[in-house]
Amino acid sequence: MKKFIFILLFLSVQVPMMAEKQLPYKNPTGREFPILAWYSMVSDSNLTRQRFMELRNAGFNLSFSHTYSNADLEKAFKASRGTGVKIVAMCSELETKTAETVKRYRKEPTLAVWFLRDEPVATQFADLRGFRDRIYAADKNHLMYLNLLPNMVAPKDLGTASYDEYVDRFADEINLPMISYDQYPVMDDGKNIFLRGEFYGNLESARRTSLRRGCPFWAFCLSTAHVFYPIPTTEHLRIEAFSALAYGAQCIQYFTYWTPPTDSWDFHDAPIDAKGRRTEVYYRVKSVNYEIQSQARVFLGAVATEVGHTGKQIPIGTQPYKALPASFKDLTTDGEGLLVSNLKNGRSKYLMIVNRDLKHTQNVSLGIVKKVSRILKDGRSVRVKAGSTERHRLLPGDYLIYQL
Repeated sequence: MKKFIFILLFLSVQVPMMAEKQLPYKNPTGREFPILAWYSMVSDSNLTRQRFMELRNAGFNLSFSHTYSNADLEKAFKASRGTGVKIVAMCSELETKTAETVKRYRKEPTLAVWFLRDEPVATQFADLRGFRDRIYAADKNHLMYLNLLPNMVAPKDLGTASYDEYVDRFADEINLPMISYDQYPVMDDGKNIFLRGEFYGNLESARRTSLRRGCPFWAFCLSTAHVFYPIPTTEHLRIEAFSALAYGAQCIQYFTYWTPPTDSWDFHDAPIDAKGRRTEVYYRVKSVNYEIQSQARVFLGAVATEVGHTGKQIPIGTQPYKALPASFKDLTTDGEGLLVSNLKNGRSKYLMIVNRDLKHTQNVSLGIVKKVSRILKDGRSVRVKAGSTERHRLLPGDYLIYQL
């Protein structure tokens, strides 16, 4: 008996307290894949139906306009009705008069998400948990959301011993329905445009905590040039978006849609410029969004059951890809390597292959052991015979998707 009591005491010390039950997640855009625009409209004069339709035509269904008062938030709600765009709600009264504000707008049909705060450090988690609790007490039907810092920030500045601890503590202590973080990997040092080394490691961290908590994660594309970030090309946007989707991301966010009106970061060439005019980036973003939405049946609700990289040198913080599903064999490339993911969505299983090289095309060969279907960029599928070999030329950020 004494031995049995000792074992119980030992286990009570060694086993940590179970984390609080995960707050449930419901896709805020129904059957569509969520695509979110940060700084979607700048200034209340642009909160018009015409501007929301322009946003919708670029493939967005979530709008985050940074409205700072109830009056501006109401303008956003009114203008967005019937456009297919829902609102990420933010205003000063949400924090200062939480219950009153939430009850005022919780039945608004275009409300999608309550926004808490951007890029908190660990010392702010307790305060944010209180904010989260006040909103949840008044509205259990809408998501709540904040955005975490990326893994380039030193742990000492995050207030934790490591980046993984930062993400884990956020998920456990605040308990929001999803995890979101910003990471802008395409950089320009004045001589060379390159992919930041920490990019894929950040996806690994988000996916790991997402799987542990049983909640999705949201990721970003950078759509506005500033300081050492170049004007985004289609290839830049594709490598960010489709890499995140291969890791199982459940929302693609763009920072920003409208060029922010500040000189401090030298923002320029967003999809909408500072004068409200479309730029070439508008059409690049639109084309990527069209592809994402066309393949919503693959991505919406998908979980990356295995993800890894091929090549002699894989990205920092990632794992080598282990083994192809039995339907495939002999995946090869003549380039630096590929991102490879096994996705599961309900009863459907997919293999996704992404060219992670920002600058170079890769010629990919894949043997087909059993009959599969290849998903085209417009969402259609074509049958691929067993015993054949698929050969494709993948541009930077380009990808292949096969349904088993």
